[in-house]
Amino acid sequence: MLGHAFHHIGITCADIEETAQYVRSAYSVTSDSGTIHDPLQNADVRLFNEGLPGAIELVSGPVVQKLVKQHVTYYHICYSTGDLEASIASAKALGAVSVSPPTPAVLFGGRRVAFVFTRLGLVEFLEEA
Repeated sequence: MLGHAFHHIGITCADIEETAQYVRSAYSVTSDSGTIHDPLQNADVRLFNEGLPGAIELVSGPVVQKLVKQHVTYYHICYSTGDLEASIASAKALGAVSVSPPTPAVLFGGRRVAFVFTRLGLVEFLEEA
């Protein structure tokens, strides 16, 4: 999404702890949030920052169970935004469909996230701090 800063890529997994071990061994992880349950997102999530721009978010639980069974690992791309509602409106103007309205996310300290489905896949917008 033009005009937005890349924040992270979301990866589905069946076992978040096992996948976290792999991420820590395969990448230069600079920080690890630990596994966090987010009841509003109906998922367990874990964020890893690397020595590169952006981060990796692991997602497990009912929200991604169907994708995991289909061996789909790439789940979404996330962009940070200073104006969540304007970002959603811009995406919709380009034909995106809203998947979830702005919702506080435990992983991001209550900052709101929203998901839209675009012609290129699922996009998450993260409200800047």
